[in-house]
Amino acid sequence: MSQKYIQPLLIFVFSLLLSLNVYAQKSFHVQNGDLIFLEDCDGGMSSAIKAATSGLEGYNFTHVGIVWQKTPSQHYVIEATHPKVKITPLRAYLHPKKQCQPRAVVGRLKAAYQPLIPSALVHARQKVGKKYDDAFDISNDQYYCSELIYQVFKEANYGQEVFPLRAMTFKSKDTGKFPEYWLKHFKKMGIPIPEGQPGNNPGDMSRSPLLDIVHYY
Repeated sequence: MSQKYIQPLLIFVFSLLLSLNVYAQKSFHVQNGDLIFLEDCDGGMSSAIKAATSGLEGYNFTHVGIVWQKTPSQHYVIEATHPKVKITPLRAYLHPKKQCQPRAVVGRLKAAYQPLIPSALVHARQKVGKKYDDAFDISNDQYYCSELIYQVFKEANYGQEVFPLRAMTFKSKDTGKFPEYWLKHFKKMGIPIPEGQPGNNPGDMSRSPLLDIVHYY
């Protein structure tokens, strides 16, 4: 090969390797205890949650789970979903077999709260198999998604709240009325809508000052 072609080729190869190295350095890796918020497809409960809650600007989160790193190469998400609390491989959590792809955002506890994570994950694994909390009742031994996160960090903090509870609302932000989904849901359960009762939701949790938002998928 002519000398006049070798030098430009070497410069191109070096530049390519440098760019690949920079990309590798910037690649994101989840950590133990990260919270992954999902904005799911519209429909059913997801639409009812979006109607009543707000998350980070531009997002209407419908779900949240906590990352558990079983081994350096095995990452899972512990989540409360129908019909029970379960452990889901990270890839399956981010890429469920659905008609549309949920948007995902990662929140990481600030340094002062990081020591709570190992104990919180122990409590989370102990709750695997517990029923999903369709009643949204903070006092029973069942869990909806953000309630699970609330509870495991409370237990890790010796019974003191980390993520605070707020008065729940199931009313649409736009109309001020209960969406038809919630009317049918609680009528079927035979209980009143727990409007104003203590609880939480993924949207509120995503805006917590305890978290740094570290990645957008």
